[in-house]
Amino acid sequence: MDIFPLSELVDFLEANEIHRPVTIRTNTLKTRRRDLAQALINRGVNLDPWGNVPVGATPEYLSGQYMLQGASSFLPVMALSPQEGELVLDMSSAPGGKTTYIAQLMRNTGTIVANDANADRLKSVVGNIHRLGVTNTVVCNYDGRAVPKDPAVKTSKDEGDIQRSAHLQKELLLSAIDSVNAESSTGGYVVYCTCSIMVEENEWVVDYALKKRNVKLVPCGLDFGKEGSPG
Repeated sequence: MDIFPLSELVDFLEANEIHRPVTIRTNTLKTRRRDLAQALINRGVNLDPWGNVPVGATPEYLSGQYMLQGASSFLPVMALSPQEGELVLDMSSAPGGKTTYIAQLMRNTGTIVANDANADRLKSVVGNIHRLGVTNTVVCNYDGRAVPKDPAVKTSKDEGDIQRSAHLQKELLLSAIDSVNAESSTGGYVVYCTCSIMVEENEWVVDYALKKRNVKLVPCGLDFGKEGSPG
């Protein structure tokens, strides 16, 4: 209630309860978007909106031609805009949607280090990497300062939870910054993204990093949405 005007607050809360449409991302390492769309339409899939065909069980899915992936998780990868031949670290990579999208944009060149603190969740990363034909990625299981999530997390966070998350996120972001090679040809970029709308977990964490490290904010090239709150 401190973040949104009352008129926007009701819209925001209602939007959280609406099921978003199922979206898929064409894996251009294996097929073209037009060819995949035609194959799925021929199989009885209604692309907009989806029909009753289970999109996670088609031969095209099993052969790695597409990834079931929420549209919002395309954005961090688009912001990063990975280039061929680069070295990329994905600190919390499970289940691998963003990691494999990065590999796709890099055309399987360079190197991606896909890390996650949860060894069980890394199984999905390994599975998706193999299914999608990704060959430039190393998977590892180090402490990424990740916090386990469950479906009730969006309604059960209290003030203490937010403060703990913010502290962990600050550590994680500083670790990411320290992993970047400032002497590289691009100088290095870090994309920080969360699934929270709390200022404490977003703007304040970024503000903290700006004060603790010699880094600067740069435009991410996404021309929609609203600017974040000033620090």
